Amino acid sequence: MRRREKEIRNQEILEELLRSAPVCRIGLAPGALNDDGEYPYVVPVHFVHAGGRIYIHSAGTGRKIESLRRNPRVCVEIDELLGLKTADKACDYGTRFRSLVAFGRARIVEEDGEKRRALQLLMEKYSGRSFDFSEREIERVAIIEIRIEEVTGKQG
Repeated sequence: MRRREKEIRNQEILEELLRSAPVCRIGLAPGALNDDGEYPYVVPVHFVHAGGRIYIHSAGTGRKIESLRRNPRVCVEIDELLGLKTADKACDYGTRFRSLVAFGRARIVEEDGEKRRALQLLMEKYSGRSFDFSEREIERVAIIEIRIEEVTGKQG
């Protein structure tokens, strides 16, 4: 990190960001630029963090899933805007924020019990409730698990 004075070194702050943020952005790199014009892909998703992993739900097909099948390496970004810093000069304006960037590897969860657990965690985060899921619902949904390998945080 270039600006070490802004680095978040407190793991509790990073954990709080992972716990409380409503949305994260997943950066996918499906492969090198090819003749088809394939570019990196960033997508905002709802997520839950548990046990050093991030879980997201998805349709079973589409650009995100196909990208992950070709290259499981991902980047995750979370940010929290805390306020605006005002000033007399335009160049002195800024924001108060916290952010987190994590790198890891994703896999598509296949086992029904793991899918149920991840869906339950997601629903508890966003609704505060527990739900039952039918076999059909479990079969149709894709759950992506991201194992975090490296994480950095920044605040301003």
